[in-house]
Amino acid sequence: WADYFTTAVRTGGDGMGGVSLLLLEKDMPGFTRRPIKVQGTWGSGTSYLTFENVKVPVENLIGKPNKGFKYIMANFNTERFGIIIEAIGCARVCYDEAYKYASKRKTFGKNLIEHPVIRNKLAHMIRQIEPAQAWIESAAYQMNNMSPMEQAVLMAGPFALAKANATLVMEFCAREALQIFGGLGYTRGGQGEKVERLYREVKALSIPGGSEEIMLDLGMRQAQRMYPKTAKL
Repeated sequence: WADYFTTAVRTGGDGMGGVSLLLLEKDMPGFTRRPIKVQGTWGSGTSYLTFENVKVPVENLIGKPNKGFKYIMANFNTERFGIIIEAIGCARVCYDEAYKYASKRKTFGKNLIEHPVIRNKLAHMIRQIEPAQAWIESAAYQMNNMSPMEQAVLMAGPFALAKANATLVMEFCAREALQIFGGLGYTRGGQGEKVERLYREVKALSIPGGSEEIMLDLGMRQAQRMYPKTAKL
């Protein structure tokens, strides 16, 4: 697992103003770790951390004292940007794998893709993938032309909504691809290996960085904040 850990710890009073970021090293006395078995992302190194009177040198403080929550919040747009890209990429893999399989698998004397119901599934997959891709490319352009302060104010809502959308698209595509593969999509290994794995990876993207429910609510709350106070119906 990792040699270094960025931890958010309470160093001040109650609330968000009393949290600092500390860099911990794996060999520090009193600091132990054990792996947690998770549904997907088996290589992520998800671990349970235990602290027993761990002494951390003052030079291991990241940034300023009691500013940790601010640093965490400042990173959310970037974190969600990465998750969106990964989710769209995974959705596209599901589509590609399903399309290739449907083009060669024969049932009732013809390829799967010749059945209208299969083409319908593929169409619904790609019609959601392409707009999600366009949305994040538009957001990337805006990020490249905004100051960090402008990004924090103007992009939090769009990124929240784009993340919820991207992970829902991935979930839909993983399900539909598995349906097209049938039993092969349920087995670990073989032609449906990628689809089976990505079906397990969905929640590894939809929950971290903010669940879909939180993202949708955040997007609307940001819209309310930005709505002109003088606007009339």
